[in-house]
This record gives sequence, structure tokens and C-alpha cells, in this order.
Amino acid sequence: MAYTWDVFLLAAFFGFAYGFLLQKADFCFVASIRDWISVKDTRILNGVLVLIGTALLGWTLVLATGARGIADLWTVPVSGGNLLGGILFGIGMTIAGGCGSGTLYRCGMGYVQFWLVLVCAIAGNLLFALVYDPWGKSVLDPLTFAESGYTLYSLPLPVYVIPVAIVVVMIGIAVARFGVRGFAQGIKEALTDWERNPFKQSHWDIRLVAFLIGVVATVQFALMSNVGITGPETRIGAVAVAQLLGDDFVYNNTYLNALFADFPKVGLGPEETLVIFLVIGSLAAALLSGSFKLRLPRKSRLPAAIFGGLLMGVASRIAPGCNIANVITGIGALSLSSVLVLVGMIIGIFIVVAYVFKMPLMLFQKDDSFGA
Repeated sequence: MAYTWDVFLLAAFFGFAYGFLLQKADFCFVASIRDWISVKDTRILNGVLVLIGTALLGWTLVLATGARGIADLWTVPVSGGNLLGGILFGIGMTIAGGCGSGTLYRCGMGYVQFWLVLVCAIAGNLLFALVYDPWGKSVLDPLTFAESGYTLYSLPLPVYVIPVAIVVVMIGIAVARFGVRGFAQGIKEALTDWERNPFKQSHWDIRLVAFLIGVVATVQFALMSNVGITGPETRIGAVAVAQLLGDDFVYNNTYLNALFADFPKVGLGPEETLVIFLVIGSLAAALLSGSFKLRLPRKSRLPAAIFGGLLMGVASRIAPGCNIANVITGIGALSLSSVLVLVGMIIGIFIVVAYVFKMPLMLFQKDDSFGA
């Protein structure tokens, strides 16, 4: 498939918007679960729940209007690999200090540690591709329960029934917890938390940011594609290696060859452009608010960045997908495999928080070198 310039322009816009918004709220999935487990802080988790609710309603609207069909939903085979990959990804991103999207927006803020995490994650993607055929495939295939992805949208119900029911239950739980006044006050605070110039403001309310990310993702789904991070990162890594070893390196690898099946040649497409502009969007937001600073990591944290990044890369191919793909695209599609991946990620984060990092609590403190 040959892409036209307008698709690349759209991809650049969406990527810039994601990066700008993520930076404005320090929006990181691993931090949402980690903070909830370790210090009972639900600020970021509330944002994740708003994002999930927005994605559910957004995907429903796109399907109901006919802009997209059920065949366009991102679903993958239901497998024990979903849970296994999720657990490994949860462990990796907690050790590394940032999730798939969190790593990218922190790269734009000048955190050198996350540049290393990103490079190692891409290396992990390629490592998986190298061992996939024949070893990886022979391990993952027996774990597969259903070859085709399963979505609840395939049930004989109007497309809006299940998503709306889920969102109504979510709102009901929030009202039961905070009361009607508290819930309304939360909405008011999210919409009015502004200084004189919001673009120079260092932080936006995470609930508003989550809603806006969900809206941007919905528009992307309607106009261009589903939202993904680690798949495009894998292709970026493959393109880089192809510059050194030649295109045959990609074409002779079963896994990488499949990733470029719709490409006219080995090169960067719209989704890879989106990932690049996500970092640029974060950089722009950080520069406007004065938050950009070149931050060197402590040497003691380099092994965690390297190992965590590599594990994230391998795990994102096993699952498949990172937190962004499964929270937005997968849950928006009511995909059973994404539910398993997210459950696995939560388990992985819990394992690290409760057992691996139980003693060195300094790893969960917010400072310039960590960027949480």
C-alpha cells in the first residue's frame, strides 16, 4: 500500500497531540497502578478510567455511525500469551520506570534514562523477532485458545448496549464513592483548572487530559487507524537495522516480514510518523511550560532501564501491544485479549511493587532523575 502525504500529515497531527497531552498531565499507566498499590494515590488511575470510558463511547460512536465496521477493530488471538505478555510487560515497565507512552513523552522532556529505555525496548522487539521463528512460535502457538480475536461487539446486540452499560456502571460507582456533588465538583475542577495561559501551564487536570486523549484517539480510529505504539516502534527498529544489514534482513525474518506486508518497501509509514511526533509534541509542551531539562540518570538506575526496556520490548510482542494499544484500542474494541493483557500488566506491576521494590522505596519517589 502506498500512503499519500495527507495520511502522514494526519499521523503527525495525532502524534503531536498525544505527546502534548501526555506531557501536560504526566500521564503514565504504570504510575497509575503503582501509586494506587504503594501509596493509595488514585489521581492518575482516575485519569485511566476516564480514558477507558471515553474510548468505549468513542469507538461505539464510530461503529454506530458506520465510519468504521467491526472488521476494523483491533483484535488479536485469545491466548495465554496475552496474560503472560501482560505480566512480563508490567514487570518490565515498573522496573524501567515508565510505560510505553510514558517512556516516549519523557524522552521529549529530556530524560536520558528513558532514551535508553526506548532504545532497549526497540532492541527487545527485534530480539523477539529473531527468536520467533521457530522457537517463539512453537512456544506461543500452544497457548492460543482462539485463532481469531474476540470482541463483545460481535454479540447479537446493538453496538451501543455493552459500552454504554459499562460506562453507566463506572459513573454509578464514582457517584456512590464521591456523591453527586463530589462527582459534579470533579467535573467542574477538571474543566476550570486553568491559569492565564494554559499552554504555558506546567500541569493540566489529568481527567480532562484523559478525555481529550480519548477524543483524539476516536478521531484517529475514524479517519486513519487504531492507536498503537510498540508495533510501529518494532518497524522503526527494523528500518534502522535494514540500513546496516540491508532489506533482506527484514524480508528473510518471518515476524518482521509480516509487519511490512502492507508496505511498498521497508520504510517508515504513518504509524511510525505518529510515534516520532509524539516525542516532538511532548518536547513542545515541555518547552512552552519551561519543563524541559536534560536530565542524566544515576548510574545505579541504568541496569533497571536496560533490563526493563528489553523486557518491555519482548513482552509487547508476546502480549501483543503495550498499555496504549490495549487500554484505548483494545478496550474500545471490547477485545477479550486486551482484557487479559491489562490484567496481566496489573499483576506484573503488583509483583514488582510488593516484592521486588518493597525495600528500596526510593524508586517510587518523584525526582528529576526518575521522572515518575
